[in-house]
Amino acid sequence: MAKKLAVTILWHQHQPYYKDGDGLYQMPWVRFHGTKDYLDMLLVLKEFPEVKQVINLVPSLLLQIQDYVNNGAKDDIWLLTEKPADQLTFEEKKAILNQFFLANVNTMIKPYPRYFELYQKFKWYQQSTALEHRINSLSVDDFRDLQMWYNLTWIGVESRKRPEIQTFFQKGKGFSEADKKALLEISRKILAEIIPLHKEMWDSGQIELSASPFYHPILPLLCDSNVAKESSPDIKLPKYRFQHPEDAETQITRALAYFNELFGRRPRGMWPSEGSVSMQALEIVMRQGVEWVATDEGILARTLKEKFTQQAIYQPYELSFPNGKLKVFFRDHYLSDAIGFVYGNWPADRAVDDLIKRLVAIRSGLVKQYGEEALERFVVPIILDGENCWEYYQEDGKPFLRRLYEAFSSHDLLETRTFSEVLDRNQPRTTLSHIHPGSWINSTFNIWIGSQEDNRSWEVLYLTREFLVEQEKLGVHPPEALQQAWEKIYIAEGSDWNWWYGDEHSSANDMKFDQLYRQHLMQVYQLLGQEVPSYLYQTIKQVHFDRFVSSRPKNFITPVLDGKSSHFYEWVGAAEYDLRKTTQAAMHQVARVMDKLYVGFDAEHLYLRIDFARAPNPMTEFVLAVRVPHAQTIVISPLRGVMEKFEMKNETKEKSVLEPTFKLGEILEVAVRFADLGVKAGDRLGFQVQLKLNGQLLEQYPHINLIEIEVPEENFDLIEWSV
Repeated sequence: MAKKLAVTILWHQHQPYYKDGDGLYQMPWVRFHGTKDYLDMLLVLKEFPEVKQVINLVPSLLLQIQDYVNNGAKDDIWLLTEKPADQLTFEEKKAILNQFFLANVNTMIKPYPRYFELYQKFKWYQQSTALEHRINSLSVDDFRDLQMWYNLTWIGVESRKRPEIQTFFQKGKGFSEADKKALLEISRKILAEIIPLHKEMWDSGQIELSASPFYHPILPLLCDSNVAKESSPDIKLPKYRFQHPEDAETQITRALAYFNELFGRRPRGMWPSEGSVSMQALEIVMRQGVEWVATDEGILARTLKEKFTQQAIYQPYELSFPNGKLKVFFRDHYLSDAIGFVYGNWPADRAVDDLIKRLVAIRSGLVKQYGEEALERFVVPIILDGENCWEYYQEDGKPFLRRLYEAFSSHDLLETRTFSEVLDRNQPRTTLSHIHPGSWINSTFNIWIGSQEDNRSWEVLYLTREFLVEQEKLGVHPPEALQQAWEKIYIAEGSDWNWWYGDEHSSANDMKFDQLYRQHLMQVYQLLGQEVPSYLYQTIKQVHFDRFVSSRPKNFITPVLDGKSSHFYEWVGAAEYDLRKTTQAAMHQVARVMDKLYVGFDAEHLYLRIDFARAPNPMTEFVLAVRVPHAQTIVISPLRGVMEKFEMKNETKEKSVLEPTFKLGEILEVAVRFADLGVKAGDRLGFQVQLKLNGQLLEQYPHINLIEIEVPEENFDLIEWSV
């Protein structure tokens, strides 16, 4: 019988601490992901007892789940939901309409006729209507149904099988106040099942639970913020150096103790928040008795440098310290990103088939290089967010997961194991004496430090912590007040606040995150009866939510379509988009194909250039998806050597073949005639650029916006010019 290659999937589950000083959770994401994801993922896995997994749970998430279950905690959406619809104030109605459509439209709103009707009524048909008129156009029944549907769509596919939930979906509209109350009570019951089921499945051996530091801080930056310069020498650091390894140790020891109290034992492994590692941070982890940690393959690449090969990531390593050792796993970020960002656009069977084929190919490569007998020491680590990606899958990803688990259960060449099982079977044979400091994103800490907003966040954290230390030295404050103040510092050290600062990530809740972060710091002063400094009342977030700006080409260009950058001035004057700096949301995609996009024109042509972060699959097709002034699609297929145009005419999709004016080499260069797009000077042209493989979407830019240009006049170059 052929030896099997081990595959370990780690789902990382976490949320920041949303509770404000008044005891209210300012955002509903612990509750919503609890009712949609945390329980349902285990219910599906339980159907396949042969499939093993690692679930990483952050204590701050578990603490909040317990608060909902044991203490009757509520969030802002809960309060807006339970308020009788006929008693809503204008401001409450405004808040409902701004927040109760925050869900994936295609998978969480559109499938439900009444919810989609309300979405269209408020968000689509009346876009140009004044807000007051739109609010007044909705009836009491409309608001009550909207209150119900926003909470209902966040009930997971498996939890919907409960008879009482099925009744609500069958009813569909015309909900009562009693229905709302019942739904909220059921939500709390679902939350109550999450922790016990995790314990049951950990005790049975089907899953292994690992932890992160208590409030999910970036451990290396807590130890010494100057470590950021080791991975990014040019980074601009905050005014004050943050250097408190004792805080890092507290975050770790409290996480381990909390797990022991909640589950009856400590975890053997840890996913350091954001996969962030440094020698100083990992030595603390090792000293606390943790056996293994995991991070990204990019960390190993920058550690091994010229000795790195892709196959190097498929084994655990032993990191040596003067006083001990720690095992380290490195995630395959391509396969992890495929689940997180790509497969949600594919049919479940094709997605699973693609993933399994890639895993089998990895096994074949390892056998060819090392022999089949060596397979016991190899493992393919797939590690990703276990919460947010499912909103982009049909049926919340359950068809994908079931097909994947079926494939693993019966596969002749692959098997699933937990990380601890991998170590129990065979200890690492390769030793590291050092490790590159960085996180799972680009092997740096740039997401959390370096930008103006990030650095300001670290500065106010530093000042508040220094204030607390000085107050503690006075010996005049009650121990309980000091303990609560330190708790606020630890909460503020969490990584999520700086995730939303800077240019990299944005959401509709940007300003809520900013306000909540500063409020945690304000409470340090309030708990000790001191005046809050004025700078904590000033927002750190300067720009928020939808920050995409379409750039206008500066002047005409005349590129040579040869698939390479022929000379410096070839694309000077084109609009340039750096996709590495693309604003993302709660998840971050690393394994991109597109690196930069250039958009230019002359009087007759639209020009596109794509620079690559990595070589595209030879079968990749490049798509110009035009939305304005009318829908049409230009498909560039380098493998077939054709450029085709598709558009709807008289309810029929028509195809026309265009002259193949493109070249794929080191870069892709494309020219499309404005005449072929049916646009003329003065028209606005709005489009997205897509990458597709076998008809399935891989990447799209921009994600939810359009690049818009005005088709130029012939004399544009005489009026608009640059040097």
